[in-house]
Amino acid sequence: MSDNLLEVNNLKTYFYTDEGVIRAIDDVSFSIKKGETLGIVGESGSGKSQTALSIMRLLENPGKVVGGEILFENNNLLKMSKKNMRKIRGNDIAIIFQEPMTSLNPVYTIGNQIMENIKLHQKLNKKDSKEKALEMLKLVNIPAPEKRISEYPYQLSGGMRQRVMIAMALSCNPKLLICDEPTTALDVTIQAQILELINQLKDKINTSIIMITHDLGVVSEVSKNVLVMYAGKEMEYGTVKEIFKNPLHPYTEALIKSIPTIGNNMRRLNVIKGMVPSLKNRPSGCLFEQRCKYSKAICKTSMPGISNIRGQQVRCWKYTDKWQED
Repeated sequence: MSDNLLEVNNLKTYFYTDEGVIRAIDDVSFSIKKGETLGIVGESGSGKSQTALSIMRLLENPGKVVGGEILFENNNLLKMSKKNMRKIRGNDIAIIFQEPMTSLNPVYTIGNQIMENIKLHQKLNKKDSKEKALEMLKLVNIPAPEKRISEYPYQLSGGMRQRVMIAMALSCNPKLLICDEPTTALDVTIQAQILELINQLKDKINTSIIMITHDLGVVSEVSKNVLVMYAGKEMEYGTVKEIFKNPLHPYTEALIKSIPTIGNNMRRLNVIKGMVPSLKNRPSGCLFEQRCKYSKAICKTSMPGISNIRGQQVRCWKYTDKWQED
């Protein structure tokens, strides 16, 4: 029996299209314990959001999990019936999407949408559900919650809509909260407020969090561990402290150097040249090879496996015997 709340092992999610197979997630593994926060980072198209949707079993056709396992409290979610999965989704595992206006129903009030989730999973009556919804709006610091509970999404600002999404996600006290780029559409001041709020609520209710983002600065503020993804592959995995101090993968190194700095530590902003390769026509070698300054011949022909270096996992030929032979 594992003491991990969530354990993802060798996950593979493919999309079968008329133009070919798209390997959106290809051999990704990570775990998270109770009360921990895991950051998942990478550029657009790296498979971060598809990882979240795979965990929630919300993939749309033609997407399909074709390999691996997703263990939640030692139960494989991929083998659960749809009925049992619906009991877990929104109750034990909740998700916050990056654009609340597309997640909230424009024709229902804020209160009704929070109450619906509470009534479905907590089996409370209408009166108790409304009290719980009001309590959640207060918890996420919505001003004048007694008024806002009767308003519609269009009447709220972007930051307040995102707070509503957080209130909805936390209304059933989930054991795991997945935040899929929750601050992307917000200005920097509101971003900071939302991140601080998520941190405070995590400590209050001891919820584990997966923070999906393209911003390593966000990860450094909220996460204990970090998974770096690129073109559907796991590139590096370890603690935030060690990865920021000593990034092993060239992609991780480039991402860290791309973080803007100010004051005495100000330096020229690094740019990662090139583009993420097509997931339909992937190169035969390392997926990052064409953008990597350390590239050797072996990188062009063969995909490296995962190496364990000082407690960190890294997918790079640099840390194998073959690197010295080339």
